[in-house]
Amino acid sequence: MKVFEISSTQNDLIKFCVKLQDSKFRKKEKLILVDGAQTIEGFIDAGVCFKYLFLKKDNPILTRAVVENLIYVNDEILKKISTTKSPTDVIGIVNEPTVEKNLFKSLKRIALIDGIKDAGNLGTIIRSACAFSIEGIVLFNDCVDLYNTKTIRATTQNIFKLPILRTSDIDFIKELKSTHKLISTVIDSKKEFHELNIGENFIIAFGSEADGISKVIADLSDEKVTIKMDNNVESLNLGVCASIVFAFLSYKRKI
Repeated sequence: MKVFEISSTQNDLIKFCVKLQDSKFRKKEKLILVDGAQTIEGFIDAGVCFKYLFLKKDNPILTRAVVENLIYVNDEILKKISTTKSPTDVIGIVNEPTVEKNLFKSLKRIALIDGIKDAGNLGTIIRSACAFSIEGIVLFNDCVDLYNTKTIRATTQNIFKLPILRTSDIDFIKELKSTHKLISTVIDSKKEFHELNIGENFIIAFGSEADGISKVIADLSDEKVTIKMDNNVESLNLGVCASIVFAFLSYKRKI
């Protein structure tokens, strides 16, 4: 572990960290900015190694973290790097994990999220997927940045607990379909989701908040189901919708 101190916000590394707040730059560098003590604790518990860890000298979190470069900084620098309005006392940078497509062929319970745009919803879906034993998530088409700091915070330290693959490769989805039943959640199916006899291997698909399931996924689906509501509500929040379905599927496996 290398240890050094930075005291100026004009330092090149600090400027680099600020640039990581831009999604395109972050994706190009394949690095993740991790903001806040609670989130850092979750990454530590997951055994993640930090490429950089920025903190003040009196921060006790260091005793548990695996770090390549430990950097002591002041409040001004923490404020400069941070993506939150409230003060934070530790910020980390980690390498983006590599997820192999072939891994998903061995998973039984997969969620496919098609074109999601809201970071908070994506974080909620990941959190609920972990809670109800979904084994992997496929982010299909143009989705919000998985490693957006808002997404990471919304997962409540669960983002590394299951593999998450980003792809626009429809041939890969077709390949998964040879061993998995593809069920899409839509707003206009006559079949309610609780009527499903889903089987052991499945992909449960959810569309974007505004547009729903894309035509290419809809056309591939083995079944389409709807969550019927009792009252005159236009729609459910996507994170809530996915959580209800995940909980139901978990219940169905246990009876």
